[in-house]
Amino acid sequence: MRMLLLKKTSIGYMQAGASAISVLTDKNFFGGSSEDLMTARKFNFCPILRKDFTIDEYQIIEAKSIGADAILLIAAALEPKKLQELSLFAKSFGLEVLLEVHDKEEMLANMDAHADLIGVNNRSLQTFEVSISVSKEVAPFIPKDAVKVSESGISKPETIVELRQHGFEGFLMGENFMKHSEPEKAAREFVDALNKISQPATV
Repeated sequence: MRMLLLKKTSIGYMQAGASAISVLTDKNFFGGSSEDLMTARKFNFCPILRKDFTIDEYQIIEAKSIGADAILLIAAALEPKKLQELSLFAKSFGLEVLLEVHDKEEMLANMDAHADLIGVNNRSLQTFEVSISVSKEVAPFIPKDAVKVSESGISKPETIVELRQHGFEGFLMGENFMKHSEPEKAAREFVDALNKISQPATV
């Protein structure tokens, strides 16, 4: 049943217009598994991010073996030197790297992380409050050659439009859709609404 639901949801996200899929594989905190990612890989051709607490090289080798295209490295969980080493190791296997930061300080400490994408998590680690102002504050310090991704707290198409004005091109927002009984349907409706307000007015 779990695999069938994952298949339906992941395919639905892709059909809705998702440019990539994030799959949780951490078991202890989120109940995910490597099998979840392997299932998503089997039925989808879009890039897949392995969302896990990656802290060593073995996990990177594992990510490649189960079909991931990218890994997540969390600045709050790694020293800058170790993060850089893991990033370069991942690239040696052809994997892209999404570096997650929570504030300007974490971004400045990891300017040499060799990340392909920089994800700004709008959720505070201290208070768990969510505010897209975090993305806006960090945006000017993100290296120009990295894709800017805003994470958490995105539930309205208007927020996407607003964040795009600050240079953000990617948006990680699965939690918003998973609140619905049919996440893939919620994603499709969100994208449709976004396309409507993004289209320039015609005369």
